[in-house]
Amino acid sequence: MTDPSETARGPNSGGGARIPAKMLAVVARRYGGSEVLAIESVPVPAPAPGQLLVSVRASSANALDWHFLSGTPYFMRLIAGLWKPKRLIQGADVAGIVEAVGTGVGGFHIGDAVFGESGGGGFARYATVDAADVVALPQGVNFAAAGATPVAGLTALQGLRTHGALRAGDRVLINGAAGGVGTFAIQIAQALGAGEITAVCSTNNVDQARALGATRVIDYCRDDFVTAAGEYDVILDMVGNKTATEILSILASRGRYVAVSGPMTNRWLGPLPHLVRTRFAFRRAQPSFHQFTAAATAEDLTFLAELLASGQLVPAVDRIVGLDGVAEAMDQISTGHGPGKVVVVPGPALT
Repeated sequence: MTDPSETARGPNSGGGARIPAKMLAVVARRYGGSEVLAIESVPVPAPAPGQLLVSVRASSANALDWHFLSGTPYFMRLIAGLWKPKRLIQGADVAGIVEAVGTGVGGFHIGDAVFGESGGGGFARYATVDAADVVALPQGVNFAAAGATPVAGLTALQGLRTHGALRAGDRVLINGAAGGVGTFAIQIAQALGAGEITAVCSTNNVDQARALGATRVIDYCRDDFVTAAGEYDVILDMVGNKTATEILSILASRGRYVAVSGPMTNRWLGPLPHLVRTRFAFRRAQPSFHQFTAAATAEDLTFLAELLASGQLVPAVDRIVGLDGVAEAMDQISTGHGPGKVVVVPGPALT
């Protein structure tokens, strides 16, 4: 395993070594759970026009990876592959060193430290990424922190700033504050100047939420955040376990309800029925409803990079594993529970 505490040291700080023909990767050739994962030797990909080849120093497990692995909800397979997955290697988060630059790419050079989001491939030693979906990693930020950040950090940032229109002094509630997105959301809300940050999590994660900056923590094992005293300007919801009527009862008159996802009770459509019902219920309400899927932008990745460099954003890393720990990480993701992120460090290249 490579050293995940290795930090970016500025442009052209590494890279340029001979690229092997083969690499180890965690591969899934059919849909399913962790049982379909296998570590295999596969060809190192070549960057297409507009892409970079990155030597991956760190990635991390996300719910996004689980959905592509399991092919659920089933409507995803219309895009991801009807009978078997098009994406053989999961791992949408990528932090590492540029090893090759595709045609038409400007602004990046071999040896640059970068991080961002890929279309899969992070659970391997090398991955190709679109140059538009990564940015330079600031000096002093370690690869483990960078590899934990892109998907969850972008979701938290865009949920709060882009869709939640969070303003200084706003009262924010984060439902699902212990997961990957939630732990980033607490810190990003603080960085954006939220006045009060209420975190909803289980008993085991109360202390973590407070340490990350929550001004109030509601333990859902003991209390219901709907009936607990409080009115909110922004609600960021990763769980979707409340009805629209319940959510409206605790939103300020011009509040914003941002739904990242919802209950996965329907294997065909996933959270879509719940989200459609919620949008319909909000149609004549003063508070607004927002649902989105995060997308990488240079502006937002740069903002996250600045927060990482300043110490305002410190990813809540549960543990660091090698490729042989990916299956267990995917099992944890599938439960919907877990204190923070599992970082994956691919290990040395094949020779």
